[in-house]
Amino acid sequence: MLRYTNRPFTSSNDLMKVYRMAYEKAKYMRDIDDKLLAYNEVIDYCSHSKQCQLDDSVKRNQILFWTYNNIGDIFLQKNNEQADAHNYLYAVEYYQNALEFTKNIRDKHHVLEKIAHIYGELQDEAGWRKTHEQMALIEDDNMKRQAFMELANGTDDLRLQAKYLEHALNFVTEENVSVLEKCKNTLAICARLLEIYQYAKDKKNYERILELQKNTLELLD
Repeated sequence: MLRYTNRPFTSSNDLMKVYRMAYEKAKYMRDIDDKLLAYNEVIDYCSHSKQCQLDDSVKRNQILFWTYNNIGDIFLQKNNEQADAHNYLYAVEYYQNALEFTKNIRDKHHVLEKIAHIYGELQDEAGWRKTHEQMALIEDDNMKRQAFMELANGTDDLRLQAKYLEHALNFVTEENVSVLEKCKNTLAICARLLEIYQYAKDKKNYERILELQKNTLELLD
């Protein structure tokens, strides 16, 4: 049960004070549920303040990111002490909430890695794959081709392979490599897509990729 604090929100500095108190309390608490209650006071404090809800400052969002991420970590800790799939699901829920409050790519990647690990433990292949797709999409454009190629190489599902290869194809030109290397990468992806579309009897996509292959070969002449 959440505990509501009656202090009015006036600035993100006030929220920081609430967070620091919660952090200090949680740090010395042994009972995991007490730790959760401590951090929930931060969420409760903001949820009862219209000003806090409307505040979109970097500081306020960073504090809420820390809070939701810490709660997710606590649920993982709780699962280590008392294995229960619900703890994993709660952790995922709080991690996903945390993602809403940060634009920092490193923070997002770290949280998504934890979510992917949970889906792996739950043997939820769809969740694991969706999370890795999110991780690929937040990569720098220079790295996205490689990220989607790795996803394509990690599945036997031809439909998924085609999806990931198409994504990879979209980012070939974004890589910091020579034109020759970009052409080689394009041709390698085209070759794989042609096999898939031929097998699937997908004439429209087969002809589209065949035309791209032809145009790319002309660039190399």
